[in-house]
Amino acid sequence: MDSFMPGYAKPADYSRVGLLLTIMLMLSACSQATGERRFENNHVDLKWSNGRLTAVLQQQLVLSNEARNALRHGVPLTFRVQLIVRDTSTQTRVTEHQEEYEIRYLPLSDRFQLTLPGGDEIQTFPRLRHLVAELADLRLALRTGALPDGSYEVLTRTRLDRRKMPMSMRFPSLFSSEWKHDSGWSSWPLELSSQA
Repeated sequence: MDSFMPGYAKPADYSRVGLLLTIMLMLSACSQATGERRFENNHVDLKWSNGRLTAVLQQQLVLSNEARNALRHGVPLTFRVQLIVRDTSTQTRVTEHQEEYEIRYLPLSDRFQLTLPGGDEIQTFPRLRHLVAELADLRLALRTGALPDGSYEVLTRTRLDRRKMPMSMRFPSLFSSEWKHDSGWSSWPLELSSQA
């Protein structure tokens, strides 16, 4: 005769429940990722000369309420801008470049601070919208070295660097659409030809 013990579950049942919860969270994150995009790379002007590429990136950045709230409560946010130059015929990476921009709120002065790449230059703004407007047009320069004539593409991406967030916020941010700050990769053509 089988005995029944209320409130008892086999260890295998717990692992199934855990697996189902994990799958549900991942599906939720995937459905949120396909929705609203908070960062967009709208246009990139590219100029190459003497082994140096200049990229003027025009982007739209919208911070979520969660991100704004975190800033107000002393959490600095770091945004990473990435560029990859790739030969379109061979798909070979010629070079890649990334820059980090950190923003934080200064409660004593009620200002927002922007730390530029390298940490040498710091700017302050009276409003967050002014700081975001400063990041909307970025000028980046990188060395590619000599490149043969041909077709290239420049891949660009802007995203929130979750690795720089406090440890307690990293995992929950993976499953919240409020923390989806990623433009995704966009491709911009670059044609190089010798001048006659």
